[in-house]
Amino acid sequence: MPRWTVLMLCAATVLLAGASGLTWTVATPWGVALADRALAPYGLALDAAGPVELSLLPAPALSFAGIRLRSRDHLLAEGGTMQVQFGLGGLVFGRAEVAAVALSGTRFTLPEEPDWAAPGADLLERLPEASERLFPRRLVLTDASLTVPDARTGLGETVSGLNLVATWPRASSSLAVTASLVWRGIPATVAVSGLRPPALAAGEASPFVASATWAAASPGAGSLDLEGTGLWQGGLRLSGSGRLLTASLPDTLDWLGGRLPLAPLVGAMSLEGRFETRSDRIELPDLRIGLGGNSLEGAGAVVLGGGRPAVSATLAAERFAVDLPAGSLAGWERRALDLAPYTGGDLDLRLSVGAARLGTLGVEDVAGGLLIRDGVVEATLGRATVRGGTVKGRATLVSGNAGLDAKAQGSLDRVDLGAVLADLGAPRWLLGRARGTLSLEGSGWDLAEISHRVAGRASLTLDGGEILGLGLADMSHRAGPALRRGGRTPFERAQVTLSLSDGVGDIVQGQIRGSAVAAGLRGRVWLPDRRLGLWVEIEPRLPAGAETAAAGLVEISGPWAEPAIRLVPTRNPGLPAAASAYAP
Repeated sequence: MPRWTVLMLCAATVLLAGASGLTWTVATPWGVALADRALAPYGLALDAAGPVELSLLPAPALSFAGIRLRSRDHLLAEGGTMQVQFGLGGLVFGRAEVAAVALSGTRFTLPEEPDWAAPGADLLERLPEASERLFPRRLVLTDASLTVPDARTGLGETVSGLNLVATWPRASSSLAVTASLVWRGIPATVAVSGLRPPALAAGEASPFVASATWAAASPGAGSLDLEGTGLWQGGLRLSGSGRLLTASLPDTLDWLGGRLPLAPLVGAMSLEGRFETRSDRIELPDLRIGLGGNSLEGAGAVVLGGGRPAVSATLAAERFAVDLPAGSLAGWERRALDLAPYTGGDLDLRLSVGAARLGTLGVEDVAGGLLIRDGVVEATLGRATVRGGTVKGRATLVSGNAGLDAKAQGSLDRVDLGAVLADLGAPRWLLGRARGTLSLEGSGWDLAEISHRVAGRASLTLDGGEILGLGLADMSHRAGPALRRGGRTPFERAQVTLSLSDGVGDIVQGQIRGSAVAAGLRGRVWLPDRRLGLWVEIEPRLPAGAETAAAGLVEISGPWAEPAIRLVPTRNPGLPAAASAYAP
């Protein structure tokens, strides 16, 4: 009797028995061979240790226990139960066609370096162009688990509580997938719809809609929504638009097991715009980022290959503000400096801002950049307008054997120093338009240690300014008390040059020049303590008709934000012996 006739008689028998709701235990080798033949076109091989049951309703099906499912040479899944439903028409004509697969309590394991391109291409090549046969219409996973390799530790990480439903009613219709799972203790949901596998098989674009949400109650809660088209060309390529929301980027990255540069500095974030994926590269030609009430726009790209992500972006904002809550900088000088948390990838950032605010300090027309490499951070301020003047600078931090090696260079021109002091909440004891340069370097494990090792040179010039609380002209002309409430010393120019070594700056050149006063400056500035000890030597100027003029010495010492000013009694215009160390 022909084989197809035998199979047809078997099918008819199954139909009759199934009408009564019966199931049978069949020989395990026979059931495994039948299912294995149906799964072979998808690159899968089945083995089962437990009994095999045959049933009819709701469709002809074989149920297996203690399964082992292999994909090529890799053990893909084991344990739990598996039910394979067959197409009735195929059985009648002697073909084992999989209509649906359901697995429960099964443990899936991905290889360390899964290659999805080859099996994906094999599967897509088998998709029919016009036939409705040979394809599973439904895949169901219940209480399954999935173990994947963790790139950070090399150990396996397990997705638990995996429940998935994938439906594909017809070969010409779209594929829809919904899933819920628990990853590292946080629940998440994933959904994909609109995908058309036959179009992918033909090398054509297929639309898709995808979404994911995770941990509504956790600090790192968030969501991802994507919509666009997919194309299979030696791998999956996607393009479209999307939106990412997260209440905490560091928590989300830690949950995903990923890294990005500067991530610890970011809290809540939104990212939306157009995207294109090519191999291991994501292009973001139209990008909008929300950070702490700030909005930036521009373009960027992310490269994920090579084991270290690389991010590049050019961003702009009309306004950008960074708030510094009261007490947030307390003890900052003793905080250990470690670049590792902030250099979890390479970064090439170009940034321009119309108006910015750092704490209470306002800045305009900012143009700068930030480069991050493994163990290296380089920040560049190409231009910024601060209180009517221009500031430029560059700073580099490099991880070394002695902590961080730090270098800084900068310049300022025509900056209103009094207005800057007011912005910072410091007393406005020194006024004028400031210009100057600095070049510093140091090393250490925290800012306090670096400040004790700073060496370099700095210079500052003030034009058209005043010293408030001190009347040097009164002292020079014996016209009244030099120190009095409301005393002022206007000057045309004040200059000071510091030579720094081990955190101490010696004044190598200093002078004050005005129409009514002239004075020289000597002393020191202590960076670790943020204090100064200056001596102002007033140069005698002869009033009209006078044969002699007074000379004087003024001490300016204490915290450099609010120093104390006092007269030093002396008839010698030079420094007294007790002042030789320039100590306040």
